[in-house]
Amino acid sequence: MGFAARTLVEAFPGPAAIVDPDGRVLVANGRWARPDGGPAYPAEGAVLAAPAEPCPGHEQLLTAVREMTPQAAPAVLPCRCDAAGEASVRVTHLESDCGSHRRLVTVEQAAAPTGGTVDADAAAQAKSQFLALLGHEIRTPVTTVVATVDLLRAQQLPQDVREIVDSVHRSVHSLKALTDDMLDLARLETGSLHVERKPVVLRRVFEGIVEPLQQQSRRKGLLLLATPAPDFPAAVLGDIDRLRQVLTCVVGNAVKFTESGEVIVTAERDGDDAYLITVSDTGPGISEADRERIFAPFVQADSSAARRHEGAGLGLALATRLVQCMGGTIDVQSEPGEGSQFFIRLPLERAPQQPPAASPPPLIRRRIAVVAPTSRSTLAMSWLLQGAGAEPVPARFDDVLKRVPDVDTVLWCDDSHDPEAIRRADAMTEALGPKGRTLMISATDPRTGIVRKPGVLTAPLVIGRLVAALNLERTGVRGAPITVPPLAGGRVLLAEDNDVNRTVFRRMIQLLGVECDGVADGSAAVDALLGETPYDVVLMDVQMPRTDGLEATRQVRAAGCTTPILALTATALHGDRERCLEAGMDGHLSKPITLPELRAALEPYLSGPPEEPEPDAEPAVGADSPDLSKLRDLEEQLEDRALVVTTVNTFLSQLDGRRSALADALRRQDHDALRKTAHTLKSSSALLGACSLADACAEVERNATAEATEQDLSALVAGVEEAVAGAVRVMAGYLASDEEGADSAGQR
Repeated sequence: MGFAARTLVEAFPGPAAIVDPDGRVLVANGRWARPDGGPAYPAEGAVLAAPAEPCPGHEQLLTAVREMTPQAAPAVLPCRCDAAGEASVRVTHLESDCGSHRRLVTVEQAAAPTGGTVDADAAAQAKSQFLALLGHEIRTPVTTVVATVDLLRAQQLPQDVREIVDSVHRSVHSLKALTDDMLDLARLETGSLHVERKPVVLRRVFEGIVEPLQQQSRRKGLLLLATPAPDFPAAVLGDIDRLRQVLTCVVGNAVKFTESGEVIVTAERDGDDAYLITVSDTGPGISEADRERIFAPFVQADSSAARRHEGAGLGLALATRLVQCMGGTIDVQSEPGEGSQFFIRLPLERAPQQPPAASPPPLIRRRIAVVAPTSRSTLAMSWLLQGAGAEPVPARFDDVLKRVPDVDTVLWCDDSHDPEAIRRADAMTEALGPKGRTLMISATDPRTGIVRKPGVLTAPLVIGRLVAALNLERTGVRGAPITVPPLAGGRVLLAEDNDVNRTVFRRMIQLLGVECDGVADGSAAVDALLGETPYDVVLMDVQMPRTDGLEATRQVRAAGCTTPILALTATALHGDRERCLEAGMDGHLSKPITLPELRAALEPYLSGPPEEPEPDAEPAVGADSPDLSKLRDLEEQLEDRALVVTTVNTFLSQLDGRRSALADALRRQDHDALRKTAHTLKSSSALLGACSLADACAEVERNATAEATEQDLSALVAGVEEAVAGAVRVMAGYLASDEEGADSAGQR
């Protein structure tokens, strides 16, 4: 048996072993050997029927092991051993993807008249500590993968490579989520999990849940929709992380177990003080017996070795307990062959501050026909449209062909890979006439489909992209880098003992425009902080050789160093953050860390106060925005937005070199080099619409003659520097506008 089996039995405070269906002990923990001096249980390789010291009920135990089935409840048998006192033996079925199933045999001692509560608390504490440390061992390698993938996603990549990188990104975050789920389940059992009440924008949570499921749903041809009701508060009070965990589990399960049809997620008021999230699917349904089991830990409705779906069976158990912690309930209605509906009821409390709404709504006065396969998908698509200000008109396909009064736009669901969809698209376009607009919502990937007209969007629908498509706006492109705006500069000290992590973190920090020095242990961090190099902030790993991060922080604080220190840790022990703050640290980051998370953590320490403009000051040469119409024209001419994005990235990557060349030529009074460099920068700036920068470079080019004074040329080069700031700001915004489309392939 492998590491996982050994880990499982070691997690139990009492004797525990995994046996095969014949009762042979495959792996056992240290307590199984009875270090208290009592008689030993059968050793690894031995059979339960032949213990070194028979215990009453061993024959019953062997029978229970052999007759245990996947659907059976755990068997509990009495057992009395002189050394152990009153105890019971529990036999639990274990899943196995390799050969026959296993059984987990545990000996659970009865509570003593006194001290039993203390022993139970100690056992719970040991379990929580063990799971947290196990989480650290998993998080450490995952940290490297998450950071490396984020670096890749920040690069310009071919579309096919982007999809591979995005797949790795989703998979590694799924592994991280599974680890977090295990730890949260342990916290729930020990009562150490706390629920927050902060503003939650439910629509954003929904979009964040369904977007990562896009690839899986498209592969199956599932229509995946998620939206709150149009009258639902934009923001409610709740715990966004716990709500996201619950929905990730329930919606993810719906997509996993549904092979065709749809998965629909809605939220609406349920009375004055609660709201209801409904997750419905057209999957296989759940029998009455399985409906009682699926909310237990490590259980799937189909627990056979031939089951079609992977998973630990942990999600619904955790979701149930999290919902209970948030003061809500979770129920399921389902029949075999009829799909399932999960109902999550949570307390409704409107957030005091609501995010501003678009004024006017982007689809105001638009009357749009909706053609969807079921009442649930019709409702969801109608709510999406109402959320943007449109008036939805539910209709059937035949009704649209006969013309719906006062409707010039049709939103309809189909499969872009279905040859008959071409005929339906042509018929709908003809019925609406030349001024009509049709938009197909394809459950499959339209890029590989055969329907090219009318416009096609891929489910899951995000309201921003739906509005853009209906208003004939651009919706983004695959392959563009996932851009993160640079920070204002500065220097960071990184203390991390893992060589790979240190290399990747340093590259991430440099990608944010910040200098970074790295050290491998706490002692080196102390020397660096107390040395001559000033640092703006420190990222300090907690577990390091020689001197750990906590002790290193105490030493530099005792020496009077006040540089902000942020803890880096892969553990998830309760009280970690408090211990870090007590040691003198200023914040706490849990690995793995994404590039946006790293930027958000560093920004407060690297963003200086905004400069106050002088009264009546003239606007800087570069204060106006570059002419983005030039970039849009380039997109149309080249029919390739990705190429324009690449060109802008190349321009920005070469900009510092051009600026340095200008400064160097000015210092050397090399007028020819100054003129040539200004000319090159002028040409590329004009191509990309940075008119102020192009004009400033033209002035340098025109005046870089032998007659020009050094003072005049210095002023002109300073004008170029001022213009650069405006160009960089707007071009970074242009790249950021493409980020939304980078994670939504084919939604055009």
